[in-house]
Amino acid sequence: MTEYCPSIFWLVLVIATLEAIVGSQAVISATFSIVRQCTALGCFPRVKIVHTSRRIHGQIYSLEINWILMLLCIAITVGLRDTTLIGNTYRMACAGVMLVTTLLMALVIVFVWQYNRLVVALFLAAFGVMEAVYLSAALMKVPQDGWLPLALALVFIAVMYMWHYGTWRKHLFDVQRKVFLKWIHALGPSLGIVHVPRIDLIYTELSTGVLAIFSHFVTNLPAFHQVRVFICVKAIPVPHVRITVIAVSCGSMV
Repeated sequence: MTEYCPSIFWLVLVIATLEAIVGSQAVISATFSIVRQCTALGCFPRVKIVHTSRRIHGQIYSLEINWILMLLCIAITVGLRDTTLIGNTYRMACAGVMLVTTLLMALVIVFVWQYNRLVVALFLAAFGVMEAVYLSAALMKVPQDGWLPLALALVFIAVMYMWHYGTWRKHLFDVQRKVFLKWIHALGPSLGIVHVPRIDLIYTELSTGVLAIFSHFVTNLPAFHQVRVFICVKAIPVPHVRITVIAVSCGSMV
């Protein structure tokens, strides 16, 4: 019978706690980075991204994603209530992440670094085969709640696909039906629009041209603010930008 040793127990407990803290911070930081990249690509709903450092590139924080992670962790812990089942879920998630990371790294080697395909084959043989074997072992635990990471992955893939498809369709619609300021300027005097001394801020996804819905407003509303500013926001991977405001006067419209 194994004797209980309090000193070893507390030592292992401290080491395990520190390891969990380091691992959780890595997962949280990686989630923030992935969400930021997906948002920039139009594959995920916009969330507020806060750059927490002026010097360290990529050090970011998102309150919404942090809350989602917390709620998911609590739900999984309360729902499973068994360290063995939680371990099966964690094992499946780790195996999937490792294999996907290896496959994406292979794409980087080919298309970004432009190395020889033989290097990619050696890389996949060294890491991909090993991780595929690990994943196959983790798949044996799918009936014991190992399916949970797969279900969550499918949910997020569905959200990303629908958001990207909707964003792409909206952008295509705006591009095909956009109008130009010259046409609006030429149309303005004939409509007898009354200009109110205020400023309009109009958000648009188009870097050139004006949304078609704006031409509908111009032709149907009797009054408009005297100054109109069209704002187009594009995501770039930098912590802060310098904004230069240029005033352009075009008669009664800007």
